[in-house]
Amino acid sequence: MDLPTAFEHALPSAGWPFAGGQGTLAVFIAADAWSRWNAEAFALLDIDERERVLRKRRPDDRALTTLAYACHRLLLSTVLECAPGEVPLGRDARGCPVVAGDRLLTSLSHADGLVAIAVSSAGPVGIDIEPATRAGDMVEIAGRVCHPRELAALAALPDSERERALLSLWVCKEALLKAAGIGMAVEMDRFEAPTDRVLALPGNARNGTATIRLFDGGERFLAAVAAAPGAIASTWLAPAG
Repeated sequence: MDLPTAFEHALPSAGWPFAGGQGTLAVFIAADAWSRWNAEAFALLDIDERERVLRKRRPDDRALTTLAYACHRLLLSTVLECAPGEVPLGRDARGCPVVAGDRLLTSLSHADGLVAIAVSSAGPVGIDIEPATRAGDMVEIAGRVCHPRELAALAALPDSERERALLSLWVCKEALLKAAGIGMAVEMDRFEAPTDRVLALPGNARNGTATIRLFDGGERFLAAVAAAPGAIASTWLAPAG
């Protein structure tokens, strides 16, 4: 079975990706489950994507980036009903993925063997994923991540919960900044990021609004999607067999 076929079969249903035409899709992938298709994934990439992959020094980073880019193209090609090579996918001045035209907005995140992809027709979208093991590294940067009110709330938590709560805040704020399209132009400690509420996007007030949805992958990952208020269809993609 080739990679496009395996990807298609891994989707929840034949019509599921087309929900992206009316709202927001979020897909989560573990790279090791798809490693048998690494060479085929690289062949799906355009010249710019291949160059970005080859600039990675570590083989594991090259493999993860290859799979992330290939799966991103495959999801977009399914929503747009075109071949992966025909997806009008590029990068903006900040290096963020952009689909030409005004039909879809998209976001991509990958870290430590994990990939997260968001596609939306409803408005700005941002996605971030982090392995749960990074929770232990968060305490030392809490002052840079948290708004003063968030710091006060975290101080009331037991130590066993504080690290994970900090990582949850990190992915939520990364997703919101990506949706705003401003990178780290606004420091994380300048705004709050509660989930399941309509929020103004950081930065320019004309950027619009978004709702943050947190996805808890237990011992494996934490992820967040910031998207226009409304339904978010999500799935964990694993190849059959």
